[in-house]
Amino acid sequence: MSQATKERFLVSPFLVFFLISGTQVGIGMLSFQRLVMKEAGHDAWIAVILTGIIAHLLIWVMYKLFAHSPNAEDIVSIHQRYFGKWAGFVFSFALLVYFSLLAFTVLQTYIEIIKIWMFPLMGAWQFSLIFLVLTYYAVLGGFRVVTGLCFWSVVIPLLTIFPMLFFPLEYAHYRNLLPIFDHSISEIFSGAKAMSLQYLGMEMLLVYYPFIKQPEKSRKWAQWGNAFTTLLYLSVMLIAITFYNEEQIQHITWPTLTLAKIPEVPFIERMEYIIISVYVLVVFPIICIAVWSASRIAKKLFSIKQRRFVPMVLLLLFIGTLWFEEKEQIERLNKWISTIGLYIVVFYIPALYIYVTAANKIKK
Repeated sequence: MSQATKERFLVSPFLVFFLISGTQVGIGMLSFQRLVMKEAGHDAWIAVILTGIIAHLLIWVMYKLFAHSPNAEDIVSIHQRYFGKWAGFVFSFALLVYFSLLAFTVLQTYIEIIKIWMFPLMGAWQFSLIFLVLTYYAVLGGFRVVTGLCFWSVVIPLLTIFPMLFFPLEYAHYRNLLPIFDHSISEIFSGAKAMSLQYLGMEMLLVYYPFIKQPEKSRKWAQWGNAFTTLLYLSVMLIAITFYNEEQIQHITWPTLTLAKIPEVPFIERMEYIIISVYVLVVFPIICIAVWSASRIAKKLFSIKQRRFVPMVLLLLFIGTLWFEEKEQIERLNKWISTIGLYIVVFYIPALYIYVTAANKIKK
């Protein structure tokens, strides 16, 4: 693909702000408080800040990785250059599988919420079919279409959903935040580990990096996007801590949805229905960009057009929907994929950066 032809597929650097934040804020926003407070208690807000700082460092590492590999387009090129054809193929294929499973996990978790809160009698496959058909249409539109979805996934919920979460402050008990630093360092780090699972998705920067105009100028926007995500998580966490106590929140599966039920509107009886409906704009772009990333890697590995590989991925996701319908199965899948993603982001990417830096010095 020539540079002149490729120019129409690129996105402006500032849109990386929405790509980073749009992939970080996902279905975990509805339930992360319970997981983090289970480890760090009322000091969970400290764990949120700590996780945000670590995410800033990891984004810096990803940009440094490309700076040390100036001729590499994406993560597939880096794997092939520094690990060889076959070992590089294995690492890249593992990422392909991971992104596909990430899309499947997000899809199944959101469908579970729809079934429990809105349509308990409908099967999961009907919702899955609708989502996957829309995903096929969006992904074939190209990366610019997927980026546009990420833009709206940040803007619309920010204007509609998140303002509703501040209504519970009328009943807030600010003493729940005291005493500060009441938990040990190990407990706060355990809370940060649980919180880090909510930041998964930013690693897809390794795939769409060559689709950014002057990508080196997008670094500050990526960091601002991560800072915005951290601010959102911190705000929601502080509201949850001041509204619930530590014992209450452990018995609530989706604390954010419960908070959204508090505002009373005369002509709307069930406010959570509105929240869940609008939240599709948050979940859908993550599924699209994960499928796009998997198909992009497949194009580089197998020399196959993306429009031919996308239906194969979506078909596998639909078949998986027929097998994973029980809540326990979905919870195990979430835990499994989250653990894999955590090792990829926190351990593999920094290790790859260290390896690439050492290899370059040895070659020189």
